[in-house]
Amino acid sequence: MRFDNYFEPTTLAECSSLLKEYGSASRLLAGGTDLVPRLKNRQLKISTVISLQGIPELSRIEKTENSMNIGAMVTLRDVVKSPLLTGSLKVVAEAAGHISSMQIRNIATIGGNSCNASPSADSVPGLLVSDAVAQISGVDGDRSVPLIDFFAGPGKTVLREGEILTGFSIPRTSTFTGATYEKYTIRGDTDITIVGAGCRLNLNKQGVIESARIALAAVAATPVRIDAVEKLLVGQKLTDELVKEAGNLAAANISPISDQRATASYRKEMVSVWVRHALVESQKRAVAAINKSNEPSSSSVEWTYYG
Repeated sequence: MRFDNYFEPTTLAECSSLLKEYGSASRLLAGGTDLVPRLKNRQLKISTVISLQGIPELSRIEKTENSMNIGAMVTLRDVVKSPLLTGSLKVVAEAAGHISSMQIRNIATIGGNSCNASPSADSVPGLLVSDAVAQISGVDGDRSVPLIDFFAGPGKTVLREGEILTGFSIPRTSTFTGATYEKYTIRGDTDITIVGAGCRLNLNKQGVIESARIALAAVAATPVRIDAVEKLLVGQKLTDELVKEAGNLAAANISPISDQRATASYRKEMVSVWVRHALVESQKRAVAAINKSNEPSSSSVEWTYYG
């Protein structure tokens, strides 16, 4: 593993400046679970490594009145263990918990998992169904991009030269919300996902779906949302017939590839199955939230969790 320069900036401005100076010959180092093996195997040849470890604000999870903010350098383990990611945001923690092994989750970061832009990235569907927005900082200023628009293709994002993904902002949702992420593999979480299905349902007190999110991993060039299924669900109560229709519609709206893990036709069948599972579990969690709605609630407090 050889490179000429190593930097550990302490501010975003310094980091952006270094990225701008060294351009395509540089790479950011977060957890290093992807970058370090590529450098060791000489799959990637660069001159400069820029570590993000010295920028503390990137390693925070913060709850405000209107949103939950997760820094790009928060490790997957700290996402899984965060006391702030409860209720409908539990899906973000659950999705992160499906990534590889505990040893990898101890050092890999949630921002790195998105910036790798793998179609099978498990943390992404949990963020997508939560309407996460990618927060980006660069030499030309800051900008926000809905996470669904962050991915430009396998291994590609919309980040420009000199830009850094600083984290994710997740807007507050309605009280009666249930969400889940279902990962399908043959040998468990250490395997790369064959099909990943994320779902979020917002219900009213009568059990009618007011909004829905369906996100899939490993079935397209990027993680995707299935708008047709979301539109189908809104305004209806979830029934066995609707669950089956939604699963079939999800399968009809994807064009996966065949690879060493599964054929395209098998993936389509598994999308139908796992979307149905995700819908049923999300409904169950949303109904549980409705049943608790009459319990006294404590006053909300703004605080910060440091992983």
